[in-house]
Amino acid sequence: MIRQEDLSFEGKRVLVTGAASGIGAAMARAFSAHGAEVLLADRNEGGLHAIQDDLGGVSHTFVYDQQRIDEVVKLADTVGCVDVLANNAGIVTYGPVVGQDAKTIETVIQTDLIGPIVLAKSIARPMLEARQGVIINTTSQLAFCGAAERAVYASAKAGLAQFTRSAAAEWAPYGVRVAAIAPGRTLTPLNENLLAGEEARANALATIPLGRFGAADEMARLVLVLASDIGSYVVGHSLIADGGYVIAQ
Repeated sequence: MIRQEDLSFEGKRVLVTGAASGIGAAMARAFSAHGAEVLLADRNEGGLHAIQDDLGGVSHTFVYDQQRIDEVVKLADTVGCVDVLANNAGIVTYGPVVGQDAKTIETVIQTDLIGPIVLAKSIARPMLEARQGVIINTTSQLAFCGAAERAVYASAKAGLAQFTRSAAAEWAPYGVRVAAIAPGRTLTPLNENLLAGEEARANALATIPLGRFGAADEMARLVLVLASDIGSYVVGHSLIADGGYVIAQ
């Protein structure tokens, strides 16, 4: 039986990165609606304040750039001990591998893999001392299958999925759970370029057995469940939420 208190985050501090829009903003709303003190982090200061206003001003905002390790570490030091980290911030690039310069590749790997790892291990330190805490990473369906013109992004997300498994094995004995969601094509600002135009949208939909794109709220609800007492026995798993894209490959 699922009890209402199983999804309660009353008295809990939750850090959400990439909180200014898309899935991160939906996560912030979901955790706030279930009683959490939400800490919003993103490089988009205006977007953060908009979400803060949307939540009634009860949250806290932190501006940082995940490409910069010093800012990632500073964020962790500033927020201190939290009960949940929704490690969600990321970027995506499109195009043939041979057409991407070294700087672009470095930026994607830094933002989507190195930054999340550094943040997770920094946030984990006080969690491990307290012997409790949950870290939910955001990977991607492309961590589990190939995709033309998204090789660098897919590689970074696959690395994050493997980090999820490995960190979970290391930290679970100390009471810290690590898991992940792997969203498919979700209607967010991050996917606007991919889904721009009727033909592009039709081609994308044709690859999804369920026949529709995901919604940010759907991904946020999964994170809420994984971070809650309902997901208390889920360790190291990346929950793929893609409408069937991966199984159809």
